[in-house]
Amino acid sequence: MKVYPVQLNMLWQDKAHNLARVEKLVSSLEAEPGSLIVLPEMFATGFSMQVDVTAQTTERESEELLRRLASKTDCCILGGVVSPSEDGQAANEAVAFAPNGDELVRYRKQQPFSMFGEGEKYPAGEVYKIFHWHGIKISPFICYDLRFPELFRPAALAGAELIVVIACWPAVRSEHWVRLLQARSIENLAAVVGVNRCGEEPNLTFDGRSTGFDHLGNQLFEFDSNEQTASCEIDIGPLRKWRETFPALRDAKRV
Repeated sequence: MKVYPVQLNMLWQDKAHNLARVEKLVSSLEAEPGSLIVLPEMFATGFSMQVDVTAQTTERESEELLRRLASKTDCCILGGVVSPSEDGQAANEAVAFAPNGDELVRYRKQQPFSMFGEGEKYPAGEVYKIFHWHGIKISPFICYDLRFPELFRPAALAGAELIVVIACWPAVRSEHWVRLLQARSIENLAAVVGVNRCGEEPNLTFDGRSTGFDHLGNQLFEFDSNEQTASCEIDIGPLRKWRETFPALRDAKRV
């Protein structure tokens, strides 16, 4: 299966610009039908704690864009959205839609970024999620989740084969981003694709480095710091054979 990471340079808190930019980038992909297209965390606004800006209205405009693009490209599209707000709080989520408009998954970030007080604005989720696309079991995670391997292991034990991490991960810690993605692939015998943003926010720079690893930790691709898209082939056959041969997941303790 082909995966198309979309490394986006979103403008800070500018929904109209960012939604239009996503539509242009995805529409120009010429993606192979049946592929998976992935956008970063909070792609409509950047990683802001201003819920009155980031939250979707009841029309769920970010999600409607994803539905429309999934239909237009005949692909599954996964991206980071913020739910409509309730009493000043919302949810930092990853959602995916099929070409027919069906919602395939809705995952809430389990580990809010405490340095920014994220949990006060976007309460944490409680569990991993898995969805199926073209016979592959896919589990999404969001940004700071990546630093907590205990969040990923239950998904792997439940059969997740492709782990997708969407993020707004800053340049100052970008080497951690790449190495932790590689670690999650090796320890979970899973393919891993991480899709980050690039560009600037107030007081932060993002150098992208969206990347992917196979089930053995071999790097499949790595972007530079510019806005860009590309395709990555996920070959699930060798992964399944490796899981049958190498016993790490079978030997893992269940708690």
